[in-house]
Amino acid sequence: MLNTKAQIFLLAVAALVPLLLGAAWAWRRFYREDQSDTARTIAKNSALPIAANLVNKAIDFGFAVIALRFLGPEGNGAYAFVALIAGLYFLTITNWGLNDLAVREAAPDLSRAPRLFSITLLLRLGIATLLLPVAATLVASYSLIERPLSSAEITALALLMIHLYPAALAAACSASFQAYQRMEVTALILLLTNVAKTLAGVGALLIAPDVPSRVVALAAVALAATILNAAVFYALQRRMLFRAPLVWDWPAGRELLREGFPLLLNSLLLAVFFRFDVVLLRAQVGAAALGLYDAAYRVINMTQIVPPYFVAALFPLLARYAVTDRVALERMYHRALGLLQLLAWPVAVGGTLLAPFIIAVIGGQAFLPGAALALAILIWYLPLSYANGVTQYVLIALRRQRAITVAFVIGALFNLGMNLLFIPVYGYLAAAVVTVATELVLLLPFLRTLRREGAMPPLLRLMWRPATASLVMGAAVWPALGLSPWLAIVVGVLVYLAALWALGTFGPEERALIRRMLGRSGASSG
Repeated sequence: MLNTKAQIFLLAVAALVPLLLGAAWAWRRFYREDQSDTARTIAKNSALPIAANLVNKAIDFGFAVIALRFLGPEGNGAYAFVALIAGLYFLTITNWGLNDLAVREAAPDLSRAPRLFSITLLLRLGIATLLLPVAATLVASYSLIERPLSSAEITALALLMIHLYPAALAAACSASFQAYQRMEVTALILLLTNVAKTLAGVGALLIAPDVPSRVVALAAVALAATILNAAVFYALQRRMLFRAPLVWDWPAGRELLREGFPLLLNSLLLAVFFRFDVVLLRAQVGAAALGLYDAAYRVINMTQIVPPYFVAALFPLLARYAVTDRVALERMYHRALGLLQLLAWPVAVGGTLLAPFIIAVIGGQAFLPGAALALAILIWYLPLSYANGVTQYVLIALRRQRAITVAFVIGALFNLGMNLLFIPVYGYLAAAVVTVATELVLLLPFLRTLRREGAMPPLLRLMWRPATASLVMGAAVWPALGLSPWLAIVVGVLVYLAALWALGTFGPEERALIRRMLGRSGASSG
């Protein structure tokens, strides 16, 4: 049975259905596209998807809290593994960078969109079919080790492999809407589908009698949701954009595969860099240990909501200053890096101290103490990750994006090698430590490139104040935890802000940058 909080969450999610349908009707009734108004188009294509993504993240987190309690560590590990294989690795291969290529080629000349839709769709379907024997080989290879995949994992993986086909149609349609600059349609469809998947997922968890059947049920719900997503996308594409017969062109298909391969490679490097430890954990220590690690990682995922939007908002200015004013570029980079460190350090210290409380809230006692230990280690990736995030955009602004690929190759090799070496001995705790260390390995080649460009950031100067204030905060939070975790959080926020003020953290330039960011956000939402 669901507790009161879970029931309130489900009612809130269910209430989104009529609200979203009403919003869709009002949008079609009153909104009029004006391609001559560039600012309006950009605001529409950025603000609405961002808002929808934030709502989706909140829904996903709420569903995770419910699902973890029904699955337990072993069930969560089993589903996390098959979802990673089919939903990340194989889906990335199926996409092959075709979304970006289709948008790039169709946006300047929309008459090309129907033909590109057809060719990219057939390519995706063909790649998905070629991956079926790869999945079968993966299952067979796991049967040769001490921890073979369970029947529930094999069934769930089969369902998620089938889901690659409707996912291919949905992705091809999504690229068409992006080319037509109708991102609000994509955002609304994804949000509506996620609502339906969440409600159906909770229903499946309630009906399924045991953990293995719940793993299979979640995969079945994911398949059904993807079919719904694809059907809605395709119907709206036929009604709003175009109707396209399926046609094939070998030369065009080969050219798309060739041009998409570097994009695929970068995407796979990102996937290996962040989550290949899941594959090794499942093989070396089993589904239960993986379930503990994945529970901690769900919290980590929530720490990546705000920074990408912050950095993306700065990127146009970074790109402009890279051409016109290098001094201004370095100044903005250093201030942005400093502001992100102000956020990262207290979250890292607070996350370490509050890890048992956080895991107890989202997963329950079954995930303690293992997931809390993993979270207390993983959370320390944050200061380095935030630094890497803004540094990547600076390198792109300086037209040094090749350095990013090289850094990711180095990071992926380090991550893979260290995990192969230490996971068999130390399990998921080793995976957590390697994740943090990999962020440092990634940062080093970034800094080497920046030094060559004469844009080396003063990292120690930017970090010492938030680090010191966070340690002071931790000293205040530790005794308050004995009274109440919620009281400890309030005390921590107040002490951290006071410590920052006492250390003279907020100078005139920091205050000016904050005002500029708030002003840009207000202008975008207006």
